[in-house]
Amino acid sequence: MQTERDHFTDPPPRRLGALGIIRNPAGAVLMTEKAKADLRGEERTPWFHPGGCVEENEAIRDGLVRNVRTKLGINLQPGRLLGVHHMPDEQHETHLSKEGVNFLFDCGVLDVDAPFMFGGSIKGVRWMLPDELEEHLTPFTAARTHAALRALAGGDVEVLTGHPV
Repeated sequence: MQTERDHFTDPPPRRLGALGIIRNPAGAVLMTEKAKADLRGEERTPWFHPGGCVEENEAIRDGLVRNVRTKLGINLQPGRLLGVHHMPDEQHETHLSKEGVNFLFDCGVLDVDAPFMFGGSIKGVRWMLPDELEEHLTPFTAARTHAALRALAGGDVEVLTGHPV
């Protein structure tokens, strides 16, 4: 869809998300649990990737490091890009969201007993094996996680759009 908007002087508003794929030695992926009050009445699971929105003029990796430090109390070094997921601005049965682009980065392996200090809206974490993802995550979160895991296993970086059918 082409518009008359000058995208350099009047860009469209888009949310940028920086998300980390953190694994344990058994291959499970770390997911964070948001407090129900922070879900804003949405009918979806409270499980999300560590990370969050990037601030204006903040580098994407810096936003990931800041969000994880604030919400989990740990410092990490984001590695390579594993996936990109564009979420259009559309109402969906499981969530409300404005348009955004989420970047998923490899954030390495942590021990299952790693200590966390929860902050912000995070109330807990859970390690999820790849075969548990569909049971506990929204379909779009499960799809982006599987795409990132395929990239970690030697596949290409995938660019996803919207919700899986």
